[in-house]
Amino acid sequence: MPTWAFAVLTTLLLTGPAVAQTAEFSPPPANTDRTATVMVDLAAGAFDRVLPFDVPFFITGQAPAGTVSLEVQYAELPASGDATQLVWMPNQPTRWSPGAPSAVDRTFLVLVRTPLSAGRRYWVRFVFRSAQPGASATFTADGRTGQKNYVSVDAGLLYAGDIGIGALYLGTNIYFRPINKDAPLSEFGSLSRRLALTVGATVSSIADEDNQTRSGLFWNQGLVLGAGYRITSSLRGGGGVLVFRESSSNPLITKKSATTAWYASLSFDLNLLRD
Repeated sequence: MPTWAFAVLTTLLLTGPAVAQTAEFSPPPANTDRTATVMVDLAAGAFDRVLPFDVPFFITGQAPAGTVSLEVQYAELPASGDATQLVWMPNQPTRWSPGAPSAVDRTFLVLVRTPLSAGRRYWVRFVFRSAQPGASATFTADGRTGQKNYVSVDAGLLYAGDIGIGALYLGTNIYFRPINKDAPLSEFGSLSRRLALTVGATVSSIADEDNQTRSGLFWNQGLVLGAGYRITSSLRGGGGVLVFRESSSNPLITKKSATTAWYASLSFDLNLLRD
């Protein structure tokens, strides 16, 4: 065996077990960068921000000294505000343990696995148990999920079938519910999170040569009215009507009047692409 081959083989044999040992006992940490974290102030009974919806998220805070375990549940508060018949979820509380009692406050971190609904008010209950038998402390925090309708902007290409032209356009999409852009589209009320009304205008001209028979509704641009459907997080298909001005078939009428043509479109969500 050549000397160089023997040296390489010896190096692999000596370093191989060390590499395997490192992989076994030092696995890379899980990537939780995209998982939102909300901080709770137990004394104030409040969270530091609006609660996430449509996605799992973490709750963090300070466990009182001497805590040996924590149980967390949440309940949706009805619109009436009646808290006498709350249903606490999940049935089996989410649990956290510091490993050993401590004489100082410890930071806890629990995962709310089942996504909350948008536009709702929730109470979250924290039950701390200490090393003393039968001793426990219960705190409740009040939080809300997002409730504003979502508006996004997109840009794309449309084709107006009745007049056989294509045009670039910019549009505003109006959803009738809040949208969490981190939530997968395939879950949690998919249709309401995909479908939106579209209002926009063409960027390129839709007028014909010298505006002889067709001109824009304002300048040379047409008005876009329709609806869009999110195919992916950033890609949208749509359709509706393009509003413009057109000459009358009656030669005695020289003034153009507003008319419409159906269109189909494909566009990209600028809000999502920006993130």
